[in-house]
This record gives sequence, structure tokens and C-alpha cells, in this order.
Amino acid sequence: MQHLSLDALRAFISVYELQSYTAAGQQLGRSQPAISLQVQRLEEQLGRQLIHRTGGRIQLTQSGSELIDAARQLLNLNDQILVRFTESSLSGRVRLGIPSEFASKLLPQVVGQFAQAYPNVTLAVTSALSRDLLRDDNSNFDLVVALTEPDHKASNSNLVVLKQEPLVWVGPGISAMADLSLSPQASLSLVAAPEGCIYRRRAVAAMRTMGRPIRISYTNADFSGLTAAIESGLGITVLAASTVPTNLARLTELPELGEVSVVMQLASQDNQAAGQLARFISERL
Repeated sequence: MQHLSLDALRAFISVYELQSYTAAGQQLGRSQPAISLQVQRLEEQLGRQLIHRTGGRIQLTQSGSELIDAARQLLNLNDQILVRFTESSLSGRVRLGIPSEFASKLLPQVVGQFAQAYPNVTLAVTSALSRDLLRDDNSNFDLVVALTEPDHKASNSNLVVLKQEPLVWVGPGISAMADLSLSPQASLSLVAAPEGCIYRRRAVAAMRTMGRPIRISYTNADFSGLTAAIESGLGITVLAASTVPTNLARLTELPELGEVSVVMQLASQDNQAAGQLARFISERL
């Protein structure tokens, strides 16, 4: 009986999520040709093309779309078995730095699963702007998850791209939308984090490009504070697509904002608990 290669499945998922064979290799600790070969062999084993390039992006074929969710489930089950029987004794302390909007998603899900799998690891989580989390002289964190511009070149070789994330405009629910004018002539009220926030920078740049007036109506570095302000009708904001809360609505009438890179930085290979959390996050984010 044939068996699917878990390494090949990881390569396939990483290539699609990161939109790059090179970035997938960096994440998985393999060369770009090795990643390409793994995906090729997986396609040959299944007798189906799984991914293809369209308009500069790596897209899933019909077969790839059918495979990817099952592949994720298989990898998660594999990891859970390994954790349960071989690594539950891991201990230590991890200082995790993460933007607050990603903390709201990761903490109850991925990080929560990690805490259950490794009860002897203490997590100290701090939320801040990506700019502050990635400072060159920052020794406050063992592991950082942050956002950068897609062409960002870090001086620290420990910086790994996890995936490319589209940015979207976000406003209050449908019932509150009537109070906000999105017409091209109206001044746009923006709810945003302080200066240095990548979301704020993209929103202001997009509005200036189209010559539309914009004003910052509310500033707060905390994600819950921003979402509360939006629900109250103080304005709209920009978020990474995967972090949009269910009680807010995506707005499609405004200019496209492009993508950002979700990156991870491990301070030292000596902290085994931080290294395991890094692997845990990279495989599930």
C-alpha cells in the first residue's frame, strides 16, 4: 500500500500559503529545489496537478482544493500524536510578542492548543505594534510574530515569512453602515493604531492616491479598543483578512490595499520551548 509523505504535504501547504517555493523552503528548513521536488513527487503519486501559477500567484487546482483541508487535518493528527507520546515533558518559559489582532486569533486557538500539549511551558504574551516587536535591539522576546511590508529585508537572518496576508477595509455591521458615508466625495473617518502601524500607513496611502480626504477620528493601539470604536460608528479601519472579527463587515467599495507578510522571529535556537512554539505556529497559522 502506498503512503503519502507528510513532508511533501507540508511542502505543498507551505508553497500555497506563502505563495513562494523559496519562502516555503525557508520555513521548512529545505532548499527551494527540494521543496519543488517534493510537490512534484506528490503530484506524480496522486496523478493530479495540485497547484499552478496564474497572474503571478500560486493557485490551487480543483484537485489541490480538494486535498488541502484533508492534508492539514492529517498533519495536525500526526503532530498531536507525536506531542502526546514523545514531547509532553518539554518545559521552560517563552516570551511571545505579537500584534493584538493576531493575539485575538492565535491565543484561543493555536497558542491554546500549545499550552494544552505542553503544560510545563510558561507563556508570557505581550501585544504591541509590529514596528516595536521587530526592533533590532529588542531582547524582551524569545519569539515574535509580526507584520512587515512584502519587500522587507531584515538584518536578522532568524526572520521567517509565514504567509502573505491580504489587507481589507473593515467597518461596522450592516445595521450601522448607514451612518458612514463611503461616497467618493465624503471625508473618510479612519479608526487606527498610532503612527508606525502598517495598516494605518496603507489606508492613508490608498486614500491619498485617489485624492480622497481622510481624517483620523480615533487612535488606539489595542485591538479591542479599535473594534469597539468601529462598532460605535466612529469610522472604519484596515485589517489583515484573517483577523476580521465576525461582528464587523468587510467593505468592498474602497481601493484595494495589497498584501503584507506575516513573519516570525526566533531570538535563539537554545530555547527549546520557544523553538517548539515557533514550529507549532508556523504549521497552523
